[in-house]
Amino acid sequence: MRPILTALALVTLAALHAPAQQPASPGQVPRKVLDEGYLFNIVDWDGGQLPKLYERSDQLPLSLSDIRQLSANRFSDAAIIKMLEERRCACDASVDALVGLKQAGVSEAVIAALSLHALPPNRALDLRISLDFEGVGGADQVSAQARKGYLYLIVPDGDRERVFFADLQAVLAGRWQRDALVDNTDLLLPKQVRRVAFEARVPLKVHGRKKAQVFTSTRPDIYKSTDIPATDRDGVQSFEFDYPTSSLQQGCTLQVLYRQDALLPDKWRLVRSHFECEWE
Repeated sequence: MRPILTALALVTLAALHAPAQQPASPGQVPRKVLDEGYLFNIVDWDGGQLPKLYERSDQLPLSLSDIRQLSANRFSDAAIIKMLEERRCACDASVDALVGLKQAGVSEAVIAALSLHALPPNRALDLRISLDFEGVGGADQVSAQARKGYLYLIVPDGDRERVFFADLQAVLAGRWQRDALVDNTDLLLPKQVRRVAFEARVPLKVHGRKKAQVFTSTRPDIYKSTDIPATDRDGVQSFEFDYPTSSLQQGCTLQVLYRQDALLPDKWRLVRSHFECEWE
């Protein structure tokens, strides 16, 4: 990964080399917050590669419901164990879940095999963030400097929040490994859509129902959702999703479209966004 000094959104070189106890200046992120993994500058992901997809069988993994159903319909222990060996189980293999299977009449041999062959619990998310900049004056305008602004994605993780951000000035001014013009088809109304994508594996430890928040702000110092200024709250776009205990894939994608102002070419407005995840 090549050094990207111009792309740093919130942190200056002084902040990186300062002692951890030194108070942060306005516009800088406290060192402790960065060290503990609460904040992620997505432009640092330039050129990153996501892990290859897990492959074990052409069939989907079993679930706890599948195991209970197979056992209730008198499939032999050997047959169920063979299925677990070949397909594994995308399921909760905690002690409470195993006790629940025992109470449902599943044999201890099958339960032991499930404990061995269950997919590991999800502890991270493969996140791809794609930014589209739709310009009105050609490639030069699309690549122009933007007014000071930051894209934010906030995802809850138990009693903490993961905050992903990007300095729009840095993104538009830079050139990235996944950077292309993807639309120049309207001859009557010329436009360019520049697409820049960043991806990385990031920690996400607490499973269950979650709500992601996407918004743009001129504030560089938003560390949690309660920091969102009142003036930005109407523009927050929310997306609910389930984060399973285990799964074959842990991939989520955020797509964001910015549109350039026709009269003020340095002004970019968040038009819409879309957040979705794929687990199988």
